[in-house]
Amino acid sequence: MASYHRVLAVFDRSIDQKSVECDYDIHPWDILIDGERWSGKIRLIGFVDAFFLICYSGTSRFEHGIMIYKDDDIIRTTLKNANVTPQSLSLKPTNETRIKDKNEPPTYFSFTSEKGSLDYTITSLGHPIGLTTEYPSTSLKRYHIKLRKGRDTVMRKRIRRGVTQHDLWSLMHDALRLGVITHAELVGTIIGKTVGGSTLEDVSGKYLEALSGAKGRKDLVLSGERV
Repeated sequence: MASYHRVLAVFDRSIDQKSVECDYDIHPWDILIDGERWSGKIRLIGFVDAFFLICYSGTSRFEHGIMIYKDDDIIRTTLKNANVTPQSLSLKPTNETRIKDKNEPPTYFSFTSEKGSLDYTITSLGHPIGLTTEYPSTSLKRYHIKLRKGRDTVMRKRIRRGVTQHDLWSLMHDALRLGVITHAELVGTIIGKTVGGSTLEDVSGKYLEALSGAKGRKDLVLSGERV
């Protein structure tokens, strides 16, 4: 079997990309996937829009794994393209009230971190992965994952960023620190979101302040292409 790095490459991903949020070994007793424990070594590799859970042996020999989508736009598009309904996968909207009251598109990604709990709980759309570039629609399924938060503060923070969606402020952080989204995409996100009742001018002003405050930094990258 090939290295899991080759499997990641099938999805145009690499642990060397700037958009990697976490890349950790997870002890089998620290994670439940649909109520089951995987045996062997488990690697959690999180990106801005998705994360991978990979079971491997040796140094990097791929055994099996799954890809979990974090971006609701991608989830909705994937379901539509596969001609699969959320109901058939027991995938329930997390924003039913806002769908009715504000006509918002449905969101399906769910992340919870209860105070005092040792675990993160994630529910979302995903599918098994391998070296193939095409997957049947029947491979799509709803995954329910319970993941231990981490052994220390740094690891806990990185794991959380790896398995959660990026809100507006996180997108700003991505743009300024990593350059993984474009200026136009960020402005589009600002226009499309309401943050705690702030006006567009308030939010835009804070963004521009953050941008000007980062001038001169060597790690600032804002380009017309994704990194």
